[in-house]
Amino acid sequence: MRQRKKRKTRSNLTLDIRKLYSGGMTPGLDRAIDIGMPTEIDVEISLCQGILETNPTHYDALVLLGDAYTRNGDYVKGLELDIRLALIKPENETIRYNLACSYALIGQTDNALKNLSEAVDLGYADVDHLRNDNDLAVLKSDPRFQTLVRKLVEGSKSDSGETE
Repeated sequence: MRQRKKRKTRSNLTLDIRKLYSGGMTPGLDRAIDIGMPTEIDVEISLCQGILETNPTHYDALVLLGDAYTRNGDYVKGLELDIRLALIKPENETIRYNLACSYALIGQTDNALKNLSEAVDLGYADVDHLRNDNDLAVLKSDPRFQTLVRKLVEGSKSDSGETE
């Protein structure tokens, strides 16, 4: 019975594999193949898309996918999902707020302010978040935004019984 020599290094294995390719050796075969690892956002997007293929109105998947697209910088896709969500739950102040953020991120200030105002009318009242949200940066110098913030501040003072 014939015994094979044991390989001592990986380079011997690489040379043997190269012999399998017709036409001789292939440059770069000894380099690692970079298949790339999916990011957490990529996994979220893929998972939510899979859910939505079987259930296109799955609320949680729509919310998570819209958020993932926005975090990934794909603001138009995020906007599309926020519009779908607003059609499903038109009276939800958080969805309206997110829709306003999506419009602001693509520079549609009028639509952003309209939806932000609707969010406030529906009960959105987090003044600190509104003031500090970077998604709304394009709106912060707009007088309509300042008026909306004042409305919220005055509303929170009257709700808590404070007076100036």
